[in-house]
Amino acid sequence: MNKSNQEVLIQFRNLTRKFGDFYAVKNINLEIKRGEIVGFLGPNGAGKSTAMKMMALLLDPTEGEIWIRGNGELQKLTRKNKDYLLDNLGFLIENPAFYGDLSPRTILNYFAKLKGYPKDKINDRIEDVLKFLGLEAWIDKKIKTFSKGMRQKIGIASAIIHDPDIIVLDEPQTGLDPKARKEVRDFILELKQMGKTIFLSSHLLYEISEVADRVAIIHQGRLIAFDTLDNLEAKTKKSIINFELLNTEDKNQKEFLEKTKSLVHPLTGIEKDLSWVKYNEDTGVFQMIFDGDPLNQLKILRVLIDNGFKVIEFSVPKAGLLEDLFIELTTPEVK
Repeated sequence: MNKSNQEVLIQFRNLTRKFGDFYAVKNINLEIKRGEIVGFLGPNGAGKSTAMKMMALLLDPTEGEIWIRGNGELQKLTRKNKDYLLDNLGFLIENPAFYGDLSPRTILNYFAKLKGYPKDKINDRIEDVLKFLGLEAWIDKKIKTFSKGMRQKIGIASAIIHDPDIIVLDEPQTGLDPKARKEVRDFILELKQMGKTIFLSSHLLYEISEVADRVAIIHQGRLIAFDTLDNLEAKTKKSIINFELLNTEDKNQKEFLEKTKSLVHPLTGIEKDLSWVKYNEDTGVFQMIFDGDPLNQLKILRVLIDNGFKVIEFSVPKAGLLEDLFIELTTPEVK
């Protein structure tokens, strides 16, 4: 891997924010490296937006520090140096709101000037960004005529108009329809291909699993996991196989599950057999819990095929893993 891609651009050091006696964020330590997408995952109210607002200095930390790379070295973010250090960051914090009678050209011109983008290049930059987002035909239309998904894209445009190296997106896909969510997801991946570093918060497990290089899971203000999905899976020794059979509607599902259990359960690496495999009648998909070992995954597929089961779909979805992992990490053990 290129050494520059190991360069830390942002660090949280014991980052803490209290509101009265309530800890919205408590002792978070994490780092974001150049060129990666870090997913910040947690339910609503977990502390994601609070942490991101501290990055933008919309809130001051109660304790701890945020360090950002500037002029080749990490520097502590303060009120005195915030304009300089934050110039290389683009923020989309929560739901963007714009005056309805303004156009994208007017809005983006304002943000470009605010961030010091060269004045003689602003018009070309606005056109390039809107083309990138598929909104070039709407450049002079009033925002009040835009759909929610289009307004969200303008919010993203305002975050990247000054061409920052680091982009911070807080819940960019919340409230969007599936088509708009996919478009935003594709934009995020394109930004990474352009060499951008992205810190992305969401409570949508699937959206995070599709784009993130590493995942930071926050629960009740505390960071409870931070690693790649593969490493998190290895630590929990638990994953999910989804598979689909040809003509499952002609089978007695109860008998099939019992037969499969005797054949496959010894290969799953899971001692507890409660709910180890389920069948979704609406989708026709079976879901099986196993230990995440790729060799066991292969053995399970071979046993199904060798015993006459016509498997037409067989996969280990990252989103399913992330959902299961999140529930496991955030559910207290019963003693």
